[in-house]
Amino acid sequence: MSVDGKPDARASGGSGPEPLAPLPVDAEVAADLGAALAPLRERIDAIDAEIVALLNERARIALEIGRVKDAQGQKPIRDPAREAAVIERVTSASEGLFPEPELVALYRKLIAATRKVQADQRRGKRPGDDDPA
Repeated sequence: MSVDGKPDARASGGSGPEPLAPLPVDAEVAADLGAALAPLRERIDAIDAEIVALLNERARIALEIGRVKDAQGQKPIRDPAREAAVIERVTSASEGLFPEPELVALYRKLIAATRKVQADQRRGKRPGDDDPA
């Protein structure tokens, strides 16, 4: 027994409180929820398709930038000032719904992927070719 007179889980050999059983879900409630979520999820799927199309367009433009840099003899792919400006512009354009640290991390990853696209191009590697594992 515990100090308050309730059974002590440790005394009975248990390791803590019993896990809660899942709440029963009414089939009608589940169907209503599914019907309400379906159009929202379809919209998310459409947005994801748009995002992927825009990422591909961004990569194509990055390849063109890489060709211009090479033609002008500009060696470094990385441009820290440009990257900082992109991050600043993106965070300024945000409505605040997407947490800023995650937005910045996402764009840093996007910028790194874009640099990889340009570096692969420079090495003569075709876009989409993966490194052999």
